[in-house]
Amino acid sequence: MDSNQETLLEILKILQEIRETLDSNPVGVSNNYKIVLYLVPIFGIVFGSGLLFSIFYWWHKQRIELIRTNLYKPIEFNLRLYSFFLGLLLTFTGIVLSVVFIMVLGNSLAMLGGLIPFAVGLSLLTFYKFQK
Repeated sequence: MDSNQETLLEILKILQEIRETLDSNPVGVSNNYKIVLYLVPIFGIVFGSGLLFSIFYWWHKQRIELIRTNLYKPIEFNLRLYSFFLGLLLTFTGIVLSVVFIMVLGNSLAMLGGLIPFAVGLSLLTFYKFQK
């Protein structure tokens, strides 16, 4: 036997061992779902990034054409009103999440999932109150 055949036999033995390990699941449940669970976020990130890039690129090209034809009018942004809206949204979302986490998990670190948006929302509402 030459070295190529020996290498192929070794690869086949390794693949057979991997298959036996996968098939020897005592519960009888397939582990194929793990592959899907790992691939879904990867595809989501890749396609989501591509979509965002396309949207921002189209937006940029649109603005350039509007400037070129002298039709561009800058948008006025009201930071105070935006902070009020976002503050209300985050405050109430944080309250609901905190209550749900307390009901489901009790007093645990999972409450931070609700307390953090609650605190950010309160800070934005404070900014709204003191900004003139």
